[in-house]
Amino acid sequence: MASDTWPADGMEDVAQCPFCGARERTLAYADVEDWAFGCAPGHWNYWNCDHCRSLYLHPRPNPQTIGSAYSHYYTHAAGTGGLATIKQRVRNEYWSLTWHTSLQPRLGIPNWLGWTLGWLKPYIAEPFGLRQWVLLPKGLMIDVGCGNGDKLKQAAQLGWQTLGIEMDTSAVQAATAQGLRVLQGGYELLDAYRGQADCIVCSHVLEHVHQPLTMLRLLIASLKPQGVLLLSVPNASSDLRCHYGENWRGLEAPRHLAIPDANWLIDWLRGEGFQCTQVPSHPFETAVESERIRRRVLRGEPEDVRAARAFLRGRPPAGLAQQDIVQLVCVRAHD
Repeated sequence: MASDTWPADGMEDVAQCPFCGARERTLAYADVEDWAFGCAPGHWNYWNCDHCRSLYLHPRPNPQTIGSAYSHYYTHAAGTGGLATIKQRVRNEYWSLTWHTSLQPRLGIPNWLGWTLGWLKPYIAEPFGLRQWVLLPKGLMIDVGCGNGDKLKQAAQLGWQTLGIEMDTSAVQAATAQGLRVLQGGYELLDAYRGQADCIVCSHVLEHVHQPLTMLRLLIASLKPQGVLLLSVPNASSDLRCHYGENWRGLEAPRHLAIPDANWLIDWLRGEGFQCTQVPSHPFETAVESERIRRRVLRGEPEDVRAARAFLRGRPPAGLAQQDIVQLVCVRAHD
C-alpha cells in the first residue's frame, strides 16, 4: 500500500468545520492511510466537529494536488466481464418486472413468468433513485459526479432527458462512448443550469469536495420549484463507523475530505426550505469492505464475508440517524 508522505506544499490547514464552521473539534483517528485502495500516499488525521458531529480531514490535500489521490483510483469504465454482464441482466430483469418498465440489457422473461424471480428480492437492493425516476414526471435529470454514466443510462431508458457532470477524463470518455451527454468538470458547472433541473442526483460526491456547503447551495439552486434532489453521502454517525473505527470503509483517506452527520444534513436542508425523506441503506457491502481493511489487504477474501455476516447477524436494524449511508429524497416544502 502507498504510505509515502504527501508533499508539504500540497497541503492546507482546515481551521473550521467545512459544514457548520465551528472551530471546536476532537481528534477522531490519527495516521490513517489509504487502506481502501492503497494508491494515495500520506498519513491523515480525521477530526470530529464538536458542534455538528461531522468528520473531516485536517490538514488535507489542497485543490491543486488532490488529483494525485485519484491517479491510480478505481476505473469508471463500464464493466465488460461475462459474469458482470449476466448479473446486470438479472438485476435489470428484476427491476423491469417490479416496476412494469424495461431496463436494458435484460433477460427477456415474459411478465406472466415474473413470479419466478421473486426469490431474488433479499439479494437485489433497489438502486437509490430508481423509484423516483419511474414515478416522477419526466424532465431534465442532472447527475453530478456521474462516473461512467450508469445512472444516466437508466434514467434515459425511463424517459428522462439526461446530463452528466464528471471530473474524471476516463469516466467521461466511457460515458460519451455510450452516447450519453456528459460535461467534464466540477460541480461549478451547475451554475449554468440554475432553476432548470427537474431532478438532480448527487451520489457519493459531497464528501469529496473542498467546499461542501457551496456545492449543496448550487445543487438546490439548480432545481426547478418542483424539482427533486437525490442526495447520498456516508454518515459520520454511522453505526458501522462506531464499530469499525479507523477501519470503516467510509473514511477512504484522503479522498473523503468531510463527512456530514445525518441529522445535521437533514436539518440544514430543512433550513433551506426542503422536506427530506430518508431511504434506508444496506450495510452489508460496507461491512465486508471494512473487514478487509481491518486485515490491511487490498483484496477481499471469503473470510471477510463471513465476518461481516457474523457481525450483522442478530444486530437490530440501525435507526435512520445511524444508517451507514444517508440517502435523501429532497423536495421544496410548500405551505
